[in-house]
Amino acid sequence: MGRILAMLLLAGSTIPAQAGDFSLGASASTLGFGAEAGYAFNDRFGVRLGGYAFSLDRDGEENGIQYEGELDLSNVGFFVDWHPFAGVFRVSGGLFATDNTLDGQGLPGAGGTFDIGGITFTETEVGTLGAMADLGTSAPFLGAGWVWGRDGGGLAWSLDLGILFQDSPDIELTSTGGTLSSEPALQAALREEEAELEDDFDNYDLYPVISVGVSWRF
Repeated sequence: MGRILAMLLLAGSTIPAQAGDFSLGASASTLGFGAEAGYAFNDRFGVRLGGYAFSLDRDGEENGIQYEGELDLSNVGFFVDWHPFAGVFRVSGGLFATDNTLDGQGLPGAGGTFDIGGITFTETEVGTLGAMADLGTSAPFLGAGWVWGRDGGGLAWSLDLGILFQDSPDIELTSTGGTLSSEPALQAALREEEAELEDDFDNYDLYPVISVGVSWRF
C-alpha cells in the first residue's frame, strides 16, 4: 500500500495543477457530518482527507437490562480514489483513525433488580451500573461512488457507498456505589455479562457507510 501511494504521489507531482485539481467540501453520512479536502492528480487518481463527527442518544435492552447511553462518533479518514473509466464513477480505499464509543448506564428492572451474568442483584448491591463500548482506534475502508461536476472548477456533488472494517466492540461494565461493588461475586458476574454482550455484538465489525457530499473545485 505504501509503495502504491508513493507511486501515485510521484506521478501526481509531474502534472501541473489545473482548474478542478483541488477541492474543499462538506458531507453528511452514517459517520456524521464532515469536511473534506481533496486533490486530483489526473482524470483517474486522487486523494482526500476528511474529518467526521456525530453524537446520538441510544436507548435499548440487552440481555434483559435496559440501557440509556450516548453514541459518539469521531473519525478522520484518508482515501485514495480511482476513476477506472476517467469519469464520474470511482472506487475508494482508505484508512480511518477512529474514536467511536458508546457510553451509557444500565437501569434496574422490575422490583429494582439487575440480572447480571445470570445472577440477580438488587439496585442497592450494584449501585450505578456503567457501560462503555469501544470500537478501536483504526479501521480500513473500501467503497465506491459517483462524483458529478468533477471536470474543471466549480460545484460538484458526490454519493458514496462503502464498508468500514472496524474492531468488534470491546465492552466494559462497572459497578460503583453499591454494597457489593468491590465484591468478587459481582465482579465475576460483570465479566460474564461483558463476554455475553461482546458475543451479541460480534458482527458489528462491518459498519456500512453511506455518504452524500458537495464540494467546490478550484
